[in-house]
Amino acid sequence: MLRITSSVRIFLFSAKTLLFLGLGLSMSACVPDFLLSDPDWVVIEAGEHEPNPKRKVGIVISPKEVSATVTFDSSCIYDVGAVDADDWNKVIGLGFVGSKDQDITTGVPPHQVDGARVGWRWNPQRGRIDLGAYIYVEGVRTDFKVAEASLNTPTKLTIKIDYERKVYQVLGGKTVPFTHNKSFAYNTGLYFGGNQVAPHRIRVKIVD
Repeated sequence: MLRITSSVRIFLFSAKTLLFLGLGLSMSACVPDFLLSDPDWVVIEAGEHEPNPKRKVGIVISPKEVSATVTFDSSCIYDVGAVDADDWNKVIGLGFVGSKDQDITTGVPPHQVDGARVGWRWNPQRGRIDLGAYIYVEGVRTDFKVAEASLNTPTKLTIKIDYERKVYQVLGGKTVPFTHNKSFAYNTGLYFGGNQVAPHRIRVKIVD
């Protein structure tokens, strides 16, 4: 009789989860860049959290780095009120899938279990964009400011994943340890919020 080891079970779970995510991305009408006339600009319409169709997403295996050169223009100036002013929006990142303990039917996306993203928010006092680390480890979030970016200035953003040391490093800031042994992941795209939707049309140039 064929015996299925725990590593095989995890691989099968990972494949099933990736298939689920792939179907999800397809059903949400993710549009490849080559079909667009101006593929570098990603737009979130007023009243939305993310682009529709989705942009700049996809499946990756054992990524050691996620990076892009990003430009925020004047559309990224916004006011959502004092209560939510410190909420992080997100621009690039990834979520890991594949744990036998990660139930994809709960409605919690994998990047809110194990994942790392670059957060951004408008800082009216500084007149600049705050950039930060936005990380989940076993469903527990860690976030902190790392840098700033000027409007209309291309800025290189990088997330490094060190599997030997088991740490994330976002934007060259302090490292954050993770506990998982996952290798299957997916890129996350531009997102507004926090709990607030975009108050107006927002666009960000993202060059992979």
